[in-house]
Amino acid sequence: MISWRRVQAVIRKDWLEVARNKQVLSSLVVVPLVFAVLLPAGVILLGDSGVLTSTIGGMQGFLDNLPAGVVPADFTAGQTMIYTLIVYFFAPFFLVIPVMVASITASSSFVGEKERRTIEGLLYTPLSNRELVLAKVLGSVVPSVVLTWVSFLAYTIIVNALGYRVMGGIFFPTWTWAVLVVALVPLVGFLATSLIVAVSGRSTTMQGAQGTAMFVVFPILAIVISQATGLMLFDVTVALVAAVVLAAVDVAAFVLVVARFERERIVTRL
Repeated sequence: MISWRRVQAVIRKDWLEVARNKQVLSSLVVVPLVFAVLLPAGVILLGDSGVLTSTIGGMQGFLDNLPAGVVPADFTAGQTMIYTLIVYFFAPFFLVIPVMVASITASSSFVGEKERRTIEGLLYTPLSNRELVLAKVLGSVVPSVVLTWVSFLAYTIIVNALGYRVMGGIFFPTWTWAVLVVALVPLVGFLATSLIVAVSGRSTTMQGAQGTAMFVVFPILAIVISQATGLMLFDVTVALVAAVVLAAVDVAAFVLVVARFERERIVTRL
């Protein structure tokens, strides 16, 4: 049985460590600021001026290969660009936010403990391997999910406020985004954190642990490339299938991480 009191104690300790690190806190703001504020505001304010399609790679290809019927037929060229980029093109990028946030917080789980010389005391606590790994994972997943949800709220307010007059009303969010935010964001964050926690137990630097997050980012980038080339559109069906697959992968990854967690090896590497 898992003792949630012990798990929560470790989570609170990790959150206090993050709260004390101003460099980490400032890093957590950058990615959400870009995806949730700067990009959507730029899309709506610049519209079909051509500036965005010439500066952000993949946008023009995405617009050229857009399947028929995904945009209302009575939309103007400017409305079509805003709608497709806000609703479809930027959707996969929001999966990057929990990965990047988790890479910052989770990479310090064991590596940070090593650097602070607190890992040995933690490993000799009564926590079981499952409790310790779960605490480290949840300690990073919860902030990454909350920050992504806050970013989504900011994104929703900005696109509807700035685009209300251009689009003729409120046009966001959609069911695809509902699945993405409610299901995919926590699942992606959990997978990224589990992998980083597993590696951080064997890493000696935070940079080495953070590099593991790229294994989760690659499939997300594959979705972006598929959209840009017209191979696939990130819609409700794709989001639901991805959620089912990720749920199974998350369970397998967590079980594997716990099974391969060796306290003795970590202690000998101090």
